[in-house]
Amino acid sequence: MNTKNNIQTNTLIGIVIIIVGGLFLARNFGFFPGEYLALIFRWQTFALIGGAIIYFTSNNKSVGLTIFIVGILGVLPDIWPIIFIALGGYIIYKNRNSHSEIDDATFTEYKTENQTITDTSIFGGGKKTFQIDNFAGGNVTAIFGGSEINMIDSTLADGTSKLEVLFLFGGSSIIIPREWNVSIQTISIFGGFKDKRVIQHNQEVGSDKQLIITGIILFGGGDLKNW
Repeated sequence: MNTKNNIQTNTLIGIVIIIVGGLFLARNFGFFPGEYLALIFRWQTFALIGGAIIYFTSNNKSVGLTIFIVGILGVLPDIWPIIFIALGGYIIYKNRNSHSEIDDATFTEYKTENQTITDTSIFGGGKKTFQIDNFAGGNVTAIFGGSEINMIDSTLADGTSKLEVLFLFGGSSIIIPREWNVSIQTISIFGGFKDKRVIQHNQEVGSDKQLIITGIILFGGGDLKNW
């Protein structure tokens, strides 16, 4: 996060603290009924405010949006089926735009359509082996299911590649070669993505090639292996 975002974040936090202090001061002098504070200071309220602050001030807006949605579901629990509606639309959107996202300017020119993967497991899954030269990322989705993705015989493309995951009540195991340089930047809510790779002390990784694993894990899990 840059300096400008830090200033904006601190300003918003300061405003929130001032409002909180003002509400308690008004209650102490009898201008604000105390029972209203119980309605305001709930975890749902903090989720809504915190999610909004993160969304508007952070570079990673998916974190703020996720927290904000959790707060909305806490306030209006009857609308939870919207999650599945939105999730279905998200999957369709990602599948139709996966190739255009991979061709983003931050990626290298070596990346073509057949150098990416799109794996979707819903209420099921299986084991899949990919042998790809100059692997350039892609999308892995697991909903109430999962898969094992073996890429041990693949090579990584030059530059920075991105593999985006979406795990909801499920997850996948990804197997990669030992020499790959991988950064895990997933967002986990009641779940996680474990790095189970065996790293040796004298092991060398490619400095000019990097794979970033990003995405959202909600009530699910996955892992990264090199064996």
